[in-house]
Amino acid sequence: MAVAAGLALGGVATPNTTAEAKIHYTTMPKSFRGTWVCVDDEDSANIHTLKISKYVYDYKSNYHGKKETLAKWSGKKKSHYYNHSDLSVKKGKHAGTWRISWYRMNSLFAETIKKVNHKGKTALVFLDRFGDGTPERTYFYKK
Repeated sequence: MAVAAGLALGGVATPNTTAEAKIHYTTMPKSFRGTWVCVDDEDSANIHTLKISKYVYDYKSNYHGKKETLAKWSGKKKSHYYNHSDLSVKKGKHAGTWRISWYRMNSLFAETIKKVNHKGKTALVFLDRFGDGTPERTYFYKK
């Protein structure tokens, strides 16, 4: 009877059920922010650019004038699969290292990065290994 009276008077008030859980935003370390450039030692026409802002990791390649985005992850853009941003930033196992990747994905472009002084210049170094386990170091210098 009370429900019928409520409907006759304009409906029943129901709580709003469209609320979503708050997305987790991810930020890049302040010391990494800016534009960084790497020129290939073997081919100077192959230039890699790394643009890092508070919320965006943008890694591009320019090979003989052909530009290509290799990885672009946002710390504000919600992942299609998780209630988290696309960007994952975690402190590494060793002092000063950070693991940057696409959130919860075993990405080909996941990188372990450290800020260093190389050849008298401030640089970001990618600390990776080739398939056979040989260490590979790629240095990006502040633009």
